[in-house]
Amino acid sequence: MKVNLKIIIGIVVVCVIAAIILATSLTAKGSEVVKFGYLPVVQGSPLYLAVEEGYFEEVGIEVELTSFDSPNQIIDAFLQGQIDIGPPSIAAGITGIAETKNPGKMKIYALAGGDKNNGAANLFVTPDSEIKEISELKGKKVGILGGTIQWRTIAREIFAQNGLDMDKDLIIFELAPGLQVQALASKQIDALLALEPVSTVVKNKGVGKILVSAPCEKLIAEPFYAGAGVISTKFLKESPETAKKVIEIMEKAIKAIKEDPELERKYLSKYTSVDDVLAQKVPNTIFKMYSEFDEKDFEAVQKFYDIFKKYNVVDSEINFKNFVYTEN
Repeated sequence: MKVNLKIIIGIVVVCVIAAIILATSLTAKGSEVVKFGYLPVVQGSPLYLAVEEGYFEEVGIEVELTSFDSPNQIIDAFLQGQIDIGPPSIAAGITGIAETKNPGKMKIYALAGGDKNNGAANLFVTPDSEIKEISELKGKKVGILGGTIQWRTIAREIFAQNGLDMDKDLIIFELAPGLQVQALASKQIDALLALEPVSTVVKNKGVGKILVSAPCEKLIAEPFYAGAGVISTKFLKESPETAKKVIEIMEKAIKAIKEDPELERKYLSKYTSVDDVLAQKVPNTIFKMYSEFDEKDFEAVQKFYDIFKKYNVVDSEINFKNFVYTEN
C-alpha cells in the first residue's frame, strides 16, 4: 500500500497545531490575572521584588502592572474598578479620604513609612540659602508633590505649626517628582518638601540642603505612614482565593525585605527614577502587614488622618480601623 507523504505531513502539522492551541488554552484558563496599580516610588519595592523573583509565577498568577503618575489617579482607578490591588506605595491619606467619601470600596492590608531617623520626606532649601527655620520661609516659593490633597494637607500642617498660612504666607508650586530636582537646582523654588527617592537625589546631587529632616515624623506622627498597601473589596469578593494568595505574596516579599534590607533596593532602578548607584543610598522603609499592626501604628495613622478633618478636607472623622483588611 502506497503512503502519501504529503498527507502524513499534513496530519502531523494539524496535530501539532492542535496540541499548541490546547496547551495555550489550558494555560490561559489556568492562569489568574491580577491588575496591580503602583506609583514608581521606593515604597513599591515589595511588588518589584515579588515580580522579579517570580513569586507570582510560582502560584500561577499573571500580574498586569500599571504605573501611575499621581496618587489621585491610582485611587480613581481603584474606585472605577480598573485595578485590583496596589503595593504599599499607595497614598494612605488619599485612601482614607476616598474610603470616607466612598465607603466599602477599599481595604488597607499593609503600611509603609518612616521614623525620625529615616523620614518619609525631607524639607530642603537651596545650598546657598541663609534660611535656618521653617518660619523664615514666609514669602518664599515652596515646591510640594503635585496633584495630591494628601501632601498639600501635610504641608499645610507642617507650615501651620511654624506660624505660616500656606495660602497667604507662601507661594506653593505643585510639582511632579520628575520636575522637583531641576526646580530646586535652578532656583525656580526656594524650598522643596521632597519624598523618597527624590530626597536622596537632591542630597547626592548637592542641589539642596536639609532645612528640616523628617518633618512629617517630627510634627505629625511617628512612625509616619505615608504609604499603604490597598486592595479592592470588589476583588476580595469576586476572587477571594486569588486575593488571599496575592496578599500572602506581598507578605512574603515584605518579610524577605525585613530579613535582608538590601532587597528593597535591588530593583529600584528598573521601577523608579533612581539609578543603581543612588538606589544604594535610599533609606530603608518601615513596612508593616495588617497582622503586625499594633496600637502605636493605629494611633500614628489616626493622628495623620485627623489633619484632614482639621482642614475640612473631609466632613467627618476618618476612622482607620474601619477599613483595615482582616481575614474572613
